[in-house]
Amino acid sequence: MAADIDAPEHIDPNQSALLASGDKIKLTIYGEEDISGEYMLDQRGILTLPMIGELPARGLTQAQLKDLMRESFMKGGYLSRPLISVDVSALRAIYVLGEVKSAGGYPFEPSLTTLKAVALAGGYTPRASEGDFLIDRLQEGGQIVRMNGGDITPLLPGDTIIIRERIF
Repeated sequence: MAADIDAPEHIDPNQSALLASGDKIKLTIYGEEDISGEYMLDQRGILTLPMIGELPARGLTQAQLKDLMRESFMKGGYLSRPLISVDVSALRAIYVLGEVKSAGGYPFEPSLTTLKAVALAGGYTPRASEGDFLIDRLQEGGQIVRMNGGDITPLLPGDTIIIRERIF
């Protein structure tokens, strides 16, 4: 069954920069080695840090998260003027399901398309409807949208690509 909407042919590069559940970030607070380290956003998109607790990070850019952390450390009286660096160390995987030889999760890479994802998954099975993709994509606000895709549809971290069975 086809989706009601088609996937966009072009993606705003900033869209893939939005944080979501499963992203790992490397936090460096200069002079505070015991707080610095790698942290992962939980399934709710929450980042839990020492001293300040839970921060809602889903949908934020790295710069917005850095500002939120700085404000939280200062507001709580923990650090007066923290110098913070936030880098994404691992983006969410993409998932390739359906009529491919090796379905599963694969690391996201910039400029990844549906056809490249099929190649990562070992290619099509003989029953695959080649070039006929469904893409499940998490939108801002947490809802998942199912879209139709073609061979060169660009992917985002966390996308699930479904290759359907050919109807004989």
